[in-house]
Amino acid sequence: MNQHTPAHMHAPAWSFGDRRVWKAENPADQDRLDHERLAGYFHSELLPWQLAVGAATQTLEAARVAATDVDLIVYASESTDSRVDLSRDPNRFAEAIGAPHVHLVGATANVCANFGAALRIARDAIRTGDAENVLVVTTDVWDDRSRLVDAGTCLMSDAAASVMVSAARPDDGWLIGGVFSAVDHTMHSVDPAQDTIAMVRGTAGGMRRAADGFFAMEGHRREDYPFVVAGNVGTTVLRVLAASAQLDLGRVFARTAENGHCFAADVIVNMTAIQDTVPAGTKVLGLSTGHNYWICVDFERIARQPTGVPA
Repeated sequence: MNQHTPAHMHAPAWSFGDRRVWKAENPADQDRLDHERLAGYFHSELLPWQLAVGAATQTLEAARVAATDVDLIVYASESTDSRVDLSRDPNRFAEAIGAPHVHLVGATANVCANFGAALRIARDAIRTGDAENVLVVTTDVWDDRSRLVDAGTCLMSDAAASVMVSAARPDDGWLIGGVFSAVDHTMHSVDPAQDTIAMVRGTAGGMRRAADGFFAMEGHRREDYPFVVAGNVGTTVLRVLAASAQLDLGRVFARTAENGHCFAADVIVNMTAIQDTVPAGTKVLGLSTGHNYWICVDFERIARQPTGVPA
């Protein structure tokens, strides 16, 4: 087996817009919202890179890493807002956090699965010894279209979230293990509002392939993951994801009603929400999913070691 430097995720932080509650136009629509657990969402007037500055500043402080000591920034964004300029916004972000000369790479095209893709880049940079500290940030705002999308199963929300991925073992955080992804580039042409069946079939097939590949990896067994952290999508989609991955829906954790779907930031925010309840050494399965990408990530809880006990 190849030896590699372990990669650890820690110092999570996030920045939201103002919380609002989506109002249905009639009782039938409200019943559908209640069924899908769609209620709260965040709205921000800030640009994605500006939201990201707030999150990343907190992560740097919590990780006790100066911006100039970061070896790599992975900046993930998928925003379609007309004000967004992905050719310049990542540069504006790096300059604003005090890292004007730190190498930055962008992660996009994975849509709401951007976090899984960005985390893999960061993990591999640590494992190969190319970096000691990688700042991962995902940030998005919705445009002027209706926030209720995917045939009423998803309520889009404005947010940024960030983590530090480091070679050094933190006192509190997660060991990043295996990552497996599945993709279907043909899904770009599927409109859920017009062809719900095709969307469900594509989602089920993609999640099934991702889970099959993940659990075929050495040391990955479904029974070893008492917690499954997913994105904040509606009940219907969560059921499809769980069933396709052959996972108990009762193990799946999301904060759909509270936060809405914060693009790729969901997994970071939701992992943090359960962190204090997960014992050290416990495995957690992260599901970073979008309409055309499905990514499974193995996490193992790290907690502060008692005095005299080796890590």
